[in-house]
Amino acid sequence: MSVDSRFQRDVARMLLTFFAVAVIDLVVVSLITQRLRFWFPVWLDPDWATRSEPWVVYSQSYAAGIFMIPLLCRAIDREVLATTSPALRGAFWATALTVFAFILWWKGGLMVEYKKHVEALAWLALTAILWTVIRVAEELPRRLEAWSQKRLLGALLFGVACFFLVMSAVDPIVQLEIQRVAWSPGLAIEVGFFVPAGALLMWVSKRLRRG
Repeated sequence: MSVDSRFQRDVARMLLTFFAVAVIDLVVVSLITQRLRFWFPVWLDPDWATRSEPWVVYSQSYAAGIFMIPLLCRAIDREVLATTSPALRGAFWATALTVFAFILWWKGGLMVEYKKHVEALAWLALTAILWTVIRVAEELPRRLEAWSQKRLLGALLFGVACFFLVMSAVDPIVQLEIQRVAWSPGLAIEVGFFVPAGALLMWVSKRLRRG
């Protein structure tokens, strides 16, 4: 990675992570809960908080942006302020940490008051996961360039084969033993497909990786 472009990459990661969290909240979680999750519900329904069955609810997924503040400050310090005086860097960090602490006190207090702290922790976990996925996605193509086409295809087929074989055992166990669901034709078709397909893909992947 070029040093000159590192700050731009950091900002791009933060923006992608933040908007990914927001889209997952607005689309996926809204569909699951059957409520439109929105940062400003009063804009859409002034009486949402007093309705027994509101169609729009207040969402805290903007917390992903709050979690990005230390990362943004670190990127600014490393890439923009690295050659400045220690006094300027100290003043920057003092101001940034003060603002960050105030936002945590303000928004964190509201989330605890309205019993949304568990949701905030969930957004923190999702933000960290997406941030990691985006970073890995950046580096993965470069690392895979060193692999031959056969080796890469073999590794891909090996992963699919492992998924098929694991699911051929896990899914029936969960359905039959834990959920107490009766054996069904659909389950028989699933197992009948997963086992031979997984075994075949496993054999093909080993041949490709050897070659």
